[in-house]
Amino acid sequence: MKRTRLRAPAEGSQSLKSKHIALLTLLPFLVALAVYANTAHHAFVFDDFEIILDNPLIGNFDRLSKFALFLQEPWRSVTQLSYAMTRYFFGFDPKFYHGLNILVHGLNSVLVYFIALVLAKRWLPAGRHCHFALAASLIFAVHPLHSEAVAYIWGGSSSLCAFFYFSTILLVLIGQTSNGRRRHIWQLLALLSGVLAWRAKEEAITLPIVISGLFVLTGSWRIAAGMLVIPALLVASKWADLGRLYTRTMENQALVAAGLERTLPPDVYFLTHLKESVFYYLCRFVFPLDLNAEPQVEPVKHLLDPLLVLSVLILGGLVLWGVSTARKNPIVSFAILTLLMSPLISYAVMPLADVVAEHRVYIAGLGFSLLTAWFLTRKLRFTFVTLSAISLVMGVLTIERNKIWKNSLTLWKDVVAKSPRLARPHVNLAVAYEAHGRPDAALAEYRQALSINPRLSPAYVNMGAIYLLRNELTDCENALRKAAELSPSLPAPYIHLAILSTRKNSPHEALDFVDKAISLGDSFVARLTRGDVLYQMGRYDEALHEYDRAARLGPNLPEVRAKIDARLKRLGKGGPIR
Repeated sequence: MKRTRLRAPAEGSQSLKSKHIALLTLLPFLVALAVYANTAHHAFVFDDFEIILDNPLIGNFDRLSKFALFLQEPWRSVTQLSYAMTRYFFGFDPKFYHGLNILVHGLNSVLVYFIALVLAKRWLPAGRHCHFALAASLIFAVHPLHSEAVAYIWGGSSSLCAFFYFSTILLVLIGQTSNGRRRHIWQLLALLSGVLAWRAKEEAITLPIVISGLFVLTGSWRIAAGMLVIPALLVASKWADLGRLYTRTMENQALVAAGLERTLPPDVYFLTHLKESVFYYLCRFVFPLDLNAEPQVEPVKHLLDPLLVLSVLILGGLVLWGVSTARKNPIVSFAILTLLMSPLISYAVMPLADVVAEHRVYIAGLGFSLLTAWFLTRKLRFTFVTLSAISLVMGVLTIERNKIWKNSLTLWKDVVAKSPRLARPHVNLAVAYEAHGRPDAALAEYRQALSINPRLSPAYVNMGAIYLLRNELTDCENALRKAAELSPSLPAPYIHLAILSTRKNSPHEALDFVDKAISLGDSFVARLTRGDVLYQMGRYDEALHEYDRAARLGPNLPEVRAKIDARLKRLGKGGPIR
């Protein structure tokens, strides 16, 4: 009787299964890259200028031996180091920073796939494992609410934190199913990843709480209780730094001095954040429309505010659902935990100037993706069609949303259209118009901003700069003196008044103005201006000294170096160089 050999077909079947899993793993990565490919050639926008381009720590990172400097940074050292390393190898070409953000988001989508797969193997029927993991990872990869964390370079601080955050969760899950020495290795890697998440962004303080909830759902109560000690230890070890950060953030001195409103009081901020967690974040997770880089937020001024009451009921209902279904559907409980933990706990207790910022809920997207995948895979017969349709619609919405982040002009036009009653977007749009050579449009936006908030001194300063370029010296002086009157503690009006005085051939008056500016805050621009004033006075040695100070204060950028070199060349023709 002829016998049939089964080994070869079994191996082939196993190989086919492995290839199938590998393809499923690669799919969310490729989809994430495809959806965000149109951001690769976007420009720097918004806080990118101050935090990356004008940051001396990043700009002066010219050798790898300076690596240790970032270890001394109390906040976001890993994030700043990532920008510094990008600058070291590729300069300040924005496409490399955007490329890093896209790559990190693609990797995060893969991490979501594996987290979902491990959870599904533990808590879901066998037939749903791959469907659940694929659904969660694709929803995460294409969700439009993540656009700010990927298309906006500085928003990538949240996606980079998420990379280590998600890695920690995955390593803990793998460690739970390992034994002996391997378990200790996975636990050590999880600890390292958790530290890097914390050093990337402070919202990782919620990570031990999420891990603790995971241990509770798996019956490891003692370990869960121990995990809750970690946030307490972090707060205790960083108490002084946290206190200074809290005070500085709440006082918001720089923006208040510029004429913007004070940060909301802690109690009002907390209640407002609860409301917006539902009516902005959760609503846009479900219906990702009307996204806005700076939405108009109405503060909650009393506990009986109807929207606040409704928000508390909704949040309470989600918590109740998570607790009540922990035995029957622990995967739902974990999804709700990760959905609510990051946006509520991390940002509800630290009053910030902006109550809402979409990139802050990037990590919460893990919870939403898991919860959505659970719903989608309950009836496997419709999963593929439904998931394809949702992914397609969300992908198109994300591609369109990414276009808003192309440059400062497209960004602030969108914000002004959606938040016309906010003054700051009008100022930022005016600055963008200036950069695009449209001074008349810029002046119109500055006037619009001042009609909303007449105390905005930066608007007067920038208007003065436009008038100076047009040689409209009377209008220039009036605008700058108004700015100095409104914000006597800011150096910018005095620097511009010094430049105006040199134009009027009044160097002694200019020197008084620039010295006043330096007394309020030393800077590259102030020292460069002082050098110009001293040059006009014929004090060449002193001018050379000021240019040297300017070079040391300014970031190591080609345009900064070019300004210094131009002065030195002029000084070489007009006087001695020592």
